Amino acid sequence: MSYKALFAIAAALDLEIEQMDVKTAFLYGLIQETVYVEQPHEFEEGSDNVCLLDRALYGLKQSPRTWYNTLTSYLNKIGFKPLVADISVFFRGHTFIAVYVDDLLIVRPKKPEIQEIKNQLSERFEMSDLGPCAYYLRITVRRDRVNRKIFLGQRAYVEKFL
Repeated sequence: MSYKALFAIAAALDLEIEQMDVKTAFLYGLIQETVYVEQPHEFEEGSDNVCLLDRALYGLKQSPRTWYNTLTSYLNKIGFKPLVADISVFFRGHTFIAVYVDDLLIVRPKKPEIQEIKNQLSERFEMSDLGPCAYYLRITVRRDRVNRKIFLGQRAYVEKFL
C-alpha cells in the first residue's frame, strides 16, 4: 500500500513518476537449495532425466524471495536503502523506488535524474521502460499537475468482471 503514499507525495510535491518492468525477473535469482525438476517431456529420449536448477523458476515457492534478495542486493549496491516501515520501498536522497514483484515505480523531482536510475537498473537487469506511470497494478493513474492531484481508479478492471 506504500505506493499509494508515494502517489500522494508525488502529487503534492509535483514529482515525476516513471515505471519499469523487469523482464523474467525470477530467472535472475540464484537458488541456494538443491532443487531437481523433471526434464520437459519434449526433450525426453526414453530416460528419466532430471535437471539440477541453479536459478529460480516461476512456480517455485522460493522464487519470489530469491528475486527480492537479488534486486535488494543490487539496489543496495547503487546506494538505495529500504524504508524501515516498508521494505518494498527503497530510497536514495530524493529518489524512491517502490517494488511490487517485477514492477518498479521510480519517484523523483526531475526526469533526467530518473533516466540515470533507469540506466543503472538496465545495466544489471533486462528492463521494459514503461515511461510515465499511467497504469499500475491494474490501477489507472491519471494526473492533474496544475492542481497537484492524482486520481487512481479500477473501472476497467471492475468492468471486466461485470
